Amino acid sequence: MKNKELDANADFDAMRKSTPARLGVGRAGPRYTTASMLALRADHARAVDAVTTEVASDWPRRNGLLEVHSQALTREDYIRYPERGRRLVDADAKRVARLKPHGRSKSTTPTVLICIGDGLSSAAVEKNAGPLLRALTKTLASRYRLLKPIFIGNARVRIEDHLGEIIRPDIICMIVGERPGLVTAESLSAYVIYRPTLKSIEPERTVISNIHRGGIPIAQAARKIATLIDDAITFQASGASLAQKTAPST
Repeated sequence: MKNKELDANADFDAMRKSTPARLGVGRAGPRYTTASMLALRADHARAVDAVTTEVASDWPRRNGLLEVHSQALTREDYIRYPERGRRLVDADAKRVARLKPHGRSKSTTPTVLICIGDGLSSAAVEKNAGPLLRALTKTLASRYRLLKPIFIGNARVRIEDHLGEIIRPDIICMIVGERPGLVTAESLSAYVIYRPTLKSIEPERTVISNIHRGGIPIAQAARKIATLIDDAITFQASGASLAQKTAPST
């Protein structure tokens, strides 16, 4: 019996070390211990701060990004009215239009726009978006025409569609802060879509998520995104359509 108990304890310890989930935190009567409760509240506070706090005002400039803004002019506006985060303000739409590649019919080099949106975590953007942008740019620069990268304040993922309608690149890759949880507030996602327009729908997007030091590391994420972009260009598709075209034959 003692050997079985020791094995069970060892298995539980191994499981606890393999996951960030809160296992075996102890209790005081029917409640968490004080230490566990304080840790939970601190993690929750970090998650709330990541959603409500804006990216530092000089962050886009320091990372070489053209800064534009969605129609959600405040964080409260962004959270309460999601549709406002899916379109650029008119003035910025005109600025972005200048990035539209010319002579597309004469050029055989596909165009790629990388944009960064704060999304639901400013902490994720400030921590990981800069390194991911640089790694991805280095990987893609030799084979695609990269347009000026953009930072979009108060951005929802579907703002890709508005950008695609204006600029008409072959690929848009949007790096955006994920909704934070109690494990981390520093996780990014990358949404890739082939030739988006305002008529695009969600199944046309492919996403790589959980990009942070405890999930997919930056270097690995850059390789995965670059491979995804290569496939999207090759098969002229993304999302569910790309998945069907690249699925192994049975």
